Amino acid sequence: MSKRCPVAVFVLVLGLALLAGPLGRPARAAEPGVTDTEILLGGSNSFSGPLAFTGTQLTKLGVDLYFRVLNDAGGVHGRKIRTVYYDDGYRPQDAVANTKKLVEQDGIFAVIAPQGSPPVVATLDYLEQAKVPMLFPFQSSTATRNRKYVFSGLVLSDRQSRMMIDYLAGPRKFKRFGALYQDDEYGKSFLTAFQADLGRHGLKLTATEPVKRGVTDVSAQIAKLQAAKPEVTFLVLTPGPAAQALKERQKIGWTDTLMVSTGPLTDETYLGLAADASEGVEGLATLPDPLRADQPGVKLYREHLQKYFPKNEPNRYSLSGYVAGMLFAEAAKRAGRNLTRDGLVAALETFKGFDTGILPPITIGADHDTQKQGFWVRVEQGRFKPLSDWLKSEP
Repeated sequence: MSKRCPVAVFVLVLGLALLAGPLGRPARAAEPGVTDTEILLGGSNSFSGPLAFTGTQLTKLGVDLYFRVLNDAGGVHGRKIRTVYYDDGYRPQDAVANTKKLVEQDGIFAVIAPQGSPPVVATLDYLEQAKVPMLFPFQSSTATRNRKYVFSGLVLSDRQSRMMIDYLAGPRKFKRFGALYQDDEYGKSFLTAFQADLGRHGLKLTATEPVKRGVTDVSAQIAKLQAAKPEVTFLVLTPGPAAQALKERQKIGWTDTLMVSTGPLTDETYLGLAADASEGVEGLATLPDPLRADQPGVKLYREHLQKYFPKNEPNRYSLSGYVAGMLFAEAAKRAGRNLTRDGLVAALETFKGFDTGILPPITIGADHDTQKQGFWVRVEQGRFKPLSDWLKSEP
């Protein structure tokens, strides 16, 4: 039997002791994206293409606004939060490539506030397999529901649909419904929900017209919808084609249908692209008026925006990102100093009636739906006039 050098034995024993940690316990490997001083979050979003305004406002002027405030106050358990984002231009294949880069090269802790149903859905399986949390995506597909590592942001399509249909077919007593929808995961998730909810009222969609992603000329679809004579026409589109649809409807004098925008589109900035053609459009808003609402959290958001980004006007997209930042910070605080991905998930699942000062109290159940309510609005002189209190829905 060979004899070991006493020095070598000592070094070996010392090395094993250091690896074992205090009192002989195995040392925990550092969680990706977490150091003693920092938490690294990231996301793939649209900083070019049809949703560039939304992507920029949501992340760099919403999420990052809250984190600027938080970091200046000392961060979370002594850690500052840093973000890194990549542009996918609303292209699913780019979102997948960006997300892999964020996880495998940048080593982020979690994905925060990605945008758009097609890009978000394209990254779900990869993130689930990697056990990386996706936090508060700004999209409406129900494909994000009931996943351990995903917590939705925007009200999902089936919840939006139930509130919209119950309001329009109930108190408003409309009977004939049509839809102009984007022919992808975004549009189809709403279409499926509309059909199911109308069925509960003994109704069905009178006419539907698809629009390919990236197409802006919708004149042919508008003509076909007009011929079908729906009393209500849902717009499930990105801003460009939605504005063109409203302008085309005004151009041909089609006045006997109520145009209704879905949640992601229900924003004065985007409907304003159609100028006076958007007057009278109704829809479901999922966030309070960022300019006028007097909720304490909205007032604080305006104060923070004025302090850190004074050249930017308040809007629903940056307000949504601000809420996402707040929810992450609260969960990270609850998870404690020993922050892990599974610990963050468990902390989010403790939310019961959490008050943001902006939205109705948030309770996160087994489905991981974060926001579940909206209220009805109508465009009047370029701003939304509320027509209801907060509505509730269960899918």
